[in-house]
Amino acid sequence: MLSTLHVDLLQLTSKGSEVPYVLLVYEADEFCNLVINESLMDQVSRVKDIYPSYTVCYLTNKLMAYINKRDQEKYKNPSNDNGWRCPPVEEVLSKLTTHFVRVHSRQCRDEAELAEHVVGLTCGLATCQFRKKLTRLSVNANGSFVSKDFIDKNLIKKNVWLKSLVAIPKVQPRFAVAIWKKYPTMKSLLSVYMDPNKSVHEKEFLLKDLPLEGLLGNEDRRLGEVCSKRVYRILMAQSGSIKTDDVEDGADFFRC
Repeated sequence: MLSTLHVDLLQLTSKGSEVPYVLLVYEADEFCNLVINESLMDQVSRVKDIYPSYTVCYLTNKLMAYINKRDQEKYKNPSNDNGWRCPPVEEVLSKLTTHFVRVHSRQCRDEAELAEHVVGLTCGLATCQFRKKLTRLSVNANGSFVSKDFIDKNLIKKNVWLKSLVAIPKVQPRFAVAIWKKYPTMKSLLSVYMDPNKSVHEKEFLLKDLPLEGLLGNEDRRLGEVCSKRVYRILMAQSGSIKTDDVEDGADFFRC
């Protein structure tokens, strides 16, 4: 059935602004019937016609458990054929993402998880419009990815360049601080990366010998080649459509 989530949110928000989100909640047997009757895609199209700019989510309860139970019943008692055929739910759920814009799904194990998701979603959507909008310089929720035991956590929170470095996957806070001490701004590092007189190899390993600082001061450890190469490839990536791991592996250098 079509949830009244978008209506309830109007009552929760003081401004009374409409939240562009539609949640459809289905029990497992209901959803399976939609898939078996091949009517789910038509329903999605109708919902998108009514709410063209909205995000649509299909929320199912105990879907896979229901399918497994029906399959087991048929396997244990094949003589009692009640016409059950396992519906291609995984294929259909994939099509929700690939064939439509802003349409996705969520499977819940039981009623408790379903209720928790609905409550969390409702509260999140009701409050998100009042949060400060992120900019291109807003990185990792104000540095929340920094480990609690890192001494200079406040330093990273107050420095946009350090937060940007920490946002790079696998770049630890102390790695970021080591880079920051040598190159205190992004511009200072990019100016070297964009130097036409330096080779790509030199730029990739530019940071490898930067000293790391531990709890007891300077350690006899260096940033290393892996981290140096990762920072260079992420900051100098040309395509925003490829995955971070692919950028780190050098995919950006081989694109057409």
